[in-house]
Amino acid sequence: MTIRHQGQQYRPRMAFLQKIEALVKDMQNPETGIKMQNQKVLVTSVPHAMTGSDVLQWIVQRLWISNLEAQNLGNFVVKYGYIYPLQDPKNLILKPDGSLYRFQTPYFWPTQQWPAEDTDYAIYLAKRNIKKKGILEEYEKENYDFLNKKINYKWDFVIMQAKEQYRAGKERNKADRYALDCQEKAYWLVHRCPPGMNNVLDYGLDRVTNPNEVQVNQLSFSCLHSGCCGVLRRIKNRNSHAGAPSPQPAPASVSDPAVRGTEAGAVLDLFATFTTVD
Repeated sequence: MTIRHQGQQYRPRMAFLQKIEALVKDMQNPETGIKMQNQKVLVTSVPHAMTGSDVLQWIVQRLWISNLEAQNLGNFVVKYGYIYPLQDPKNLILKPDGSLYRFQTPYFWPTQQWPAEDTDYAIYLAKRNIKKKGILEEYEKENYDFLNKKINYKWDFVIMQAKEQYRAGKERNKADRYALDCQEKAYWLVHRCPPGMNNVLDYGLDRVTNPNEVQVNQLSFSCLHSGCCGVLRRIKNRNSHAGAPSPQPAPASVSDPAVRGTEAGAVLDLFATFTTVD
């Protein structure tokens, strides 16, 4: 698999993300997965929440690994945005205690093919700016001002979308609104991480070709055609100089000095058994 990033260049997909996703799906199995229930966060009752200790215990029992290994794996699941914290959104680690977590919706998983566009991030920041009445974190203010200059030509559209999403969010019930806010914040913490945080989705340099594309070895038709014609022409000329009538060309093989070691020789040798000599 590959990822189409902001520059629309091929970047290698981290193979272990597929394994993490399979594990996360097992966690959400209604019968064998982690037990979830309504949990109270501040004054809001959030549905389908779980504790960090429950997640850690499930990983240990499911994979038969030590607590330390389960802790490291749980941290990966949180850092890549498959599980997000409800009480401390910026702390993307799995705490082995009663801290509350929720599963991220698959729409926000890192393996989705839609890129994290600047316009989407600008709408998110504008919506937070409206909700917080201009009180954003320092790095968010810097990004907000930077995007305002970068995509100023469509800033009216950004503000309009932010107001519309903020208005639609207020119509939801309090629990759903809180959960959606946490989902969006967790997504952008992964894809637009604050200064000082490790960018887990940093794939390195762009690639102009697909590194995972299956390579097929095949001879071009022009190369095969020119090689065969040259071999047959030399055989015909040799027979003509000997004064003999030109017979139909015999099947050439790699034993012929003119053919040995060439791509055409390999092909002719392959088809020699299917050629009839008059």
